[in-house]
Amino acid sequence: MTADVLLLNADHSPIKVISWEKAVCLLLDEKVRIVTEYAGRLIRSANMSMAFPAVVALVKYARTNTKVRFNRSNVLARDAFTCQYCGVQPKNASGGPRLDDLTLDHVVPRAQSKNSMVTLPWNKERVSVTCWENVVAACAGCNSVKADRTPAQAGMKLKTLPRKPSAWDCIRMTLMRRHIPREWRQHLPTDSPWKDYWEIELSED
Repeated sequence: MTADVLLLNADHSPIKVISWEKAVCLLLDEKVRIVTEYAGRLIRSANMSMAFPAVVALVKYARTNTKVRFNRSNVLARDAFTCQYCGVQPKNASGGPRLDDLTLDHVVPRAQSKNSMVTLPWNKERVSVTCWENVVAACAGCNSVKADRTPAQAGMKLKTLPRKPSAWDCIRMTLMRRHIPREWRQHLPTDSPWKDYWEIELSED
């Protein structure tokens, strides 16, 4: 049973997941209002009793500037823990992603870089060899087959083009490893696969 709370902006777009303690503080400061409660659950103290918030929304609209660390786990989460070449999604016994079975692949390999820069084949943009736009999740088998070649050279095709995560990507990455309570689902965008941060940063060299 989760005690986390989904925070929405004033326009009801999801912002992030917060603790119930943080949600209560925002409620007492009248910065948010309760949108949905956890049925049958209360927060009690010596002086008060209140409904347990499941989803809260900011009273005033806030501009968000969400930035995601560029690291292995976040790249895997951006790519939905799916090999971007063959589409395999390794699962563990509980149905969650099996991270050890996925690797990171440089779309344009480091061996073909010049001064640590590469040219992306789909838009001819020059980028760092290790960056959001040139790194994808790949199973060990596909990574081995592709080796030091581009997808075209290896006769392979990307499922999706890699990109820097958007604000909604940030929310999806937060939700990826969570159980999604029933009370949250109607507040997630219709394209969310959940409708029905990790520490070590990679250097962008």
